[in-house]
Amino acid sequence: MEYKAPLPKRIGLVADSHDRLEALATAVRVLEERGTDALVHLGDICDSLRLDLLEDSVRLLRRHGMLVVKGNNDFMLENLLRCQPPDNQGRFDHLAAFLGDLPMRIVWDGICFAHSLPFDHLRSFYEPIDIGTTERAEEIFRLTPHRILFCGHSHRSALFRLAGDKVSRENVPPGQPLVLDRAERYIIVTGSVMEGECALFDAGAWSVEGIRISSEGCR
Repeated sequence: MEYKAPLPKRIGLVADSHDRLEALATAVRVLEERGTDALVHLGDICDSLRLDLLEDSVRLLRRHGMLVVKGNNDFMLENLLRCQPPDNQGRFDHLAAFLGDLPMRIVWDGICFAHSLPFDHLRSFYEPIDIGTTERAEEIFRLTPHRILFCGHSHRSALFRLAGDKVSRENVPPGQPLVLDRAERYIIVTGSVMEGECALFDAGAWSVEGIRISSEGCR
């Protein structure tokens, strides 16, 4: 999915909430208090084994007008919902439709939001970008034009930087905006809500900040 509207100035980023409703609500509150203009969930809103919590998660996302891309657990639960026994037919149609309509990626003014790899095939859900080396990041930089890719899936924050022809891996220290170089390209793994992490991207300042939220309710 590609958006033609101007990029919002301040974008709150969450990922991998896995039905931790209290933690997701805390992350949303913290980000909204920082004056976000948009909220993006980078996938795995649900846990493939917790169908009972999906409806509450979807209700929270809709209440805050969040943009959402599909994660591997969302994909698995979507398929589970479409294969319900006869006595449950129709009961979960609205949730299956919600998950089915989620895009695998959003591209907005040269910035891509995805669960992991920024492609439209199943490998994109399951293969993490952060494998302890820069090898997969190098491949993505080579195959895509995005100025920044924001993603989740790895559950730990990390930043990959392409400066010239060199790719480096760096940590994203929480609580301190990191000003990005507009001449460079980046892959930024935001960390997971269930591990107490979210992030804020300021498109005006061209900066990203990792944010720690209360650990209460994250487990």
